[in-house]
Amino acid sequence: MFQGFRGKKSSRLTKAVIIIISVTFVGGLAYTGTVFMTRPSASELGTIASVNGKNIGWELVDRNFKNALLAEYDNTGRVLPETRGPIRASVVDQIINSILITDAVKKEKIQVPAKQVEDEFKRQKDAFPNEQAFQTALKENNLTASELKKQIRESLAVQTLFALVKSNASVSEDAVKEAYTKETGKPAEGKDFEDKRAEIEGRLRSTAEQEALLTWLDGLKKDAKIEIYDPEIRAVKRLQEKAYDEAIVEYGEAVKKEPDNAYLYVGLAQAHLGKKDIAGATQALEKARDLYPEEPYIRLLLGTVYRDAGSPDKARQEFRTASEHGGLDILLHIRLQSLFKSMGFDDDAAAEQARVAEIRDLLERRNKAAGAPGAPSAADTQESGNAPAGKSVGGNGQSDTKK
Repeated sequence: MFQGFRGKKSSRLTKAVIIIISVTFVGGLAYTGTVFMTRPSASELGTIASVNGKNIGWELVDRNFKNALLAEYDNTGRVLPETRGPIRASVVDQIINSILITDAVKKEKIQVPAKQVEDEFKRQKDAFPNEQAFQTALKENNLTASELKKQIRESLAVQTLFALVKSNASVSEDAVKEAYTKETGKPAEGKDFEDKRAEIEGRLRSTAEQEALLTWLDGLKKDAKIEIYDPEIRAVKRLQEKAYDEAIVEYGEAVKKEPDNAYLYVGLAQAHLGKKDIAGATQALEKARDLYPEEPYIRLLLGTVYRDAGSPDKARQEFRTASEHGGLDILLHIRLQSLFKSMGFDDDAAAEQARVAEIRDLLERRNKAAGAPGAPSAADTQESGNAPAGKSVGGNGQSDTKK
């Protein structure tokens, strides 16, 4: 679980069965930018959710949310406005899962031998070139050696519990034969089948084990008393369920708590778009733009809505402004080029094409100078100094810090 913890951006959003057990360890990384919004205090935002009477506070969610944003940025080079709400909801789900799994470990009275913990600690430490590098990694992750050992113990206990759950998974001979026939179009017999049997069975067993874990976790959730108090989280859930009217109501409640949060209006716009309510989506995105005018992807979303509403000139202006704030985000400029071309704005499309070529040339020269052959990744394009001085990186650095 801790392999690769050496980087301070190592935390990743994961699927349900890959759980962050000690979610508090990722605190301390600041997702900062130069655009600030006033946020209510932690006491005002209060409890986000509860699990069997255990409260999940705003500060815990916020710490992990900031790190999830950093992980998303590290992976893709950008954090799209419409993904922030779902990322936050995913963080809350992970914390809920962590509580349920930790309680299950206690219920099963799983104990991890001290030697096993020490062996894993030594393995993690030996992965670093020297003691100083190890201590630096601990500091970057806001950990002490004893805290890391505690997390290792918790992780090993969970692995033991998961192994017990997965031991109930099985794969029948008929399933192996059926998979072989489906994949090869041949009857499950003879040397070729025998050669492939173990590999097919291994794949099927891995799938069955994952399904067993998901079913088990779903059972924990079904038996638990889970309350969600945060209206944005509820809104995201309703949006994912396509209950758009309910999502609009929940986003309205969220906006009352955080009227300066541009991203809530993006979520609200998504709910209106789900209802094909262009007017409602336009109004919400205009509010988001006014709150965060330097965010290129909000401009992109608003321009797309203007286009769909039959206002090409307004769309053109938003797309142009998105380009101005897009820096070296090559994927953004490629997308804008396509939009301009589809709308018949050939001069703008040509300008974006030239910008894309300029960015590619710049990044190739930088990579060559750094001795890094090959085309730049999406993250490279976003992390190569694309933001002008005084602007947030990539237009997505709206801080959750009160100023």
